[in-house]
Parts: sequence; C-alpha cells; structure tokens
Amino acid sequence: MSDDLERRLRDGLRHGALPAAPDVLRDRLNRLPTEARGSRLTGLLGGLRLAALATAAAVAIVFVLVVRSLPGPTGTGPSASLGSIATLGPTIGPTSGPSRGPTSGPSSGPSPSVAMTCGSQFVLPATTESVAQITDVRVGAHPGYDRIVFEFAGSGRPQLTIARAFPPFVEDGSGNSVAVPGNAYLSLKLYDATGYPTYTGPNLFTPKYPSLVALVNTGDYEGYVTWIAALRDINSICYSVSTLPGPTRIVIDIVDLGPNPS
Repeated sequence: MSDDLERRLRDGLRHGALPAAPDVLRDRLNRLPTEARGSRLTGLLGGLRLAALATAAAVAIVFVLVVRSLPGPTGTGPSASLGSIATLGPTIGPTSGPSRGPTSGPSSGPSPSVAMTCGSQFVLPATTESVAQITDVRVGAHPGYDRIVFEFAGSGRPQLTIARAFPPFVEDGSGNSVAVPGNAYLSLKLYDATGYPTYTGPNLFTPKYPSLVALVNTGDYEGYVTWIAALRDINSICYSVSTLPGPTRIVIDIVDLGPNPS
C-alpha cells in the first residue's frame, strides 16, 4: 500500500468517514507496528528539516552573491578597484618647502634673473597703501655697474617709475631751476612717499662713477619724491631694478653694456 493511500485511509478512519470499510482492512491498519509509523514520521520530519536547511543555505548564498556584486569598498564591483583606495602615507615627490633663492643681503652684482631695461619706461608697483617713509638714499660703484639704493621704514615700499628725462629741470612745487650735470638722464619718481622727517641725508650726489655721474633730488612734494640720475651716455647704459627686505630697499643697478646695447 502506498504511503499516500495509507495516510488517506487513516484520516478517514479517524474522522469516521469510512464506516463500511472491511474489518480485516481495519484490523490490518490497526496492527501496523508503532515503530514503523514513528519511523515514517521521523523520516518526514527529517526531510522537512533538510529542506529547510537547504533553503536557508540557498538564501545565504544568494545574499552573499548580491552583496559582492555591489560597487564600493565592501563589494568587488567595478568601483572597488585598488585605485580607488586612498593611501595613508605621503607620496614620494618634490618637497613642499621653499626653494632655495637669493639671500636678502646685498649682492655683489646684478642678479642674473633680473631683466635689464634699456631706455624704456619701467614701473615697480607699490606694496603698501600708506605713504612710505624714506630713511636713506645712497650710491655706490661696483665692477661693471653703479648702484642707487632707496631705503624705507617698515615693510612696505612705494611705487617707482623710471623714465627718460630731459633738461631743464625744476624743483617740484616751487618751480625753481635745478642744475644737473651729465649728458643723459633718468627720472626716478617715488609715488606715495616722503622723506620728511625721516631722511636727513644729502639731496645731491656727484660721485662721477663710470656710468652714474650725479644723483639730484628735485622734489618731495604732496607724496611725490623725484630724483634725477645723471648718466654719461644713455645709449650705452641699461638698468635693472630689484628689491631687498630687512630693511625694505629698492635697488637700481646702472650697467654699461657698450656702445650698442641690444
């Protein structure tokens, strides 16, 4: 007898649905060993447990596969490549520290990185909106060039404009005539600057250097300070402008490049 038929017969007998069943059949059913019935029930329950475990394992495997297919640091999708992981340590490369450059002290000659200007106008912008106080003006001669230095109080410097100049020269404000020796001239104008009362040096230098013949102050008026640099020959002289800190200085180097400067 099949298990399904046995089950249906037992259910019918239990509920009285088979009253006309033969006694022999009922006796045989009742005489079935208890152990056999229990073993069948145990086998059924074991099968259900195995099916449940298999289903749970299948669900777990599907979950793992879905998670691993997701992009990001947890999964192994396209976005989880090694290139997307940031390194914690510093990378090997150029250092971020300041590069070695010119020192702040006076140099023995014009810096090779400073461009020369020959005959044209030059403007050095200001680094402060306040009026710069001039504390010193000096000149000096070096092999191959002559130097003019303007020194200021504090860390800010005024605007400097250098241009060709032509006599006659007059004093700013008063209009009085100013005699300036030399054959060619450069006007050195400092804007938003004054020498009062911080500058107490001379207003006329006549060093007669190889390139610089004289330096004359022609005015300190309403925030404009003008000096005239008298030169031997404007056609053979070029200049460079640089700045130095501690104290703040503007340095003008006048260089004799020969009869036909390029």
